[in-house]
Amino acid sequence: MKILICDDDYSDAECIRKALEISSGVLRMSFDVTVCLGGASAIKSGEKFDLAFIDIEMPGTDGLTVARRLKTLNPNVIVFIVTSYREYLDKAMDINVFRYFSKPIENSRFQESLKTAVKLYRRNTEKIVLEYFDECYSIFTSDIIYLSIEKRKTKIVTTEREYLVRGKFAYWKKRMSAYEYFAQAQYSYIVNLRKVIAFDKTKATLKNGREKIVVPVSRAYYTPFKKAFYEYMGESL
Repeated sequence: MKILICDDDYSDAECIRKALEISSGVLRMSFDVTVCLGGASAIKSGEKFDLAFIDIEMPGTDGLTVARRLKTLNPNVIVFIVTSYREYLDKAMDINVFRYFSKPIENSRFQESLKTAVKLYRRNTEKIVLEYFDECYSIFTSDIIYLSIEKRKTKIVTTEREYLVRGKFAYWKKRMSAYEYFAQAQYSYIVNLRKVIAFDKTKATLKNGREKIVVPVSRAYYTPFKKAFYEYMGESL
């Protein structure tokens, strides 16, 4: 698993590196860690990473610019934003970050979030088979934007195209519940929380590249949807 630490403060970067070293043994995973003490050097490397810890506030090239660049190289990169200023959270949501850490990083939260990220990394590379009559398709679960009911069938919208598939909506609801980044926004809509950039009590806005997609949020599902979103973002209500 290739991991980037991008922070202009050496001591902060070293703290994250040492925490990863400990976690590597606990999780029994090999981490290939690259440390960049600035945004420009991270971008210049042109490397693809599976996971990144990025400080937002750095001289020259800021962390959000680095995160955007990493996502063009690998759309499934798992990004942790690290900063002392919470006002950057909205901008971080716009690029679908995985977690938001305030400095200094709390060790227990770091370890739990990393454990969840590793599970997500494994699921990002997991595929499911969609079947409709004689047609079969294999897709990454992380590429699903949302699921809905259409003409008594289940429609699955991905980053590439739409599919009408076998299986009742209840079946797909149960299946998607195995992934912590899916939540029900309305009776007939299940959305990928990684694609959510904004929501209120009536609608959620999802992002697919430069395209923005709006899906309904119902009053009955708003509270559990909000709770699921905050838990996914690693925040408390």
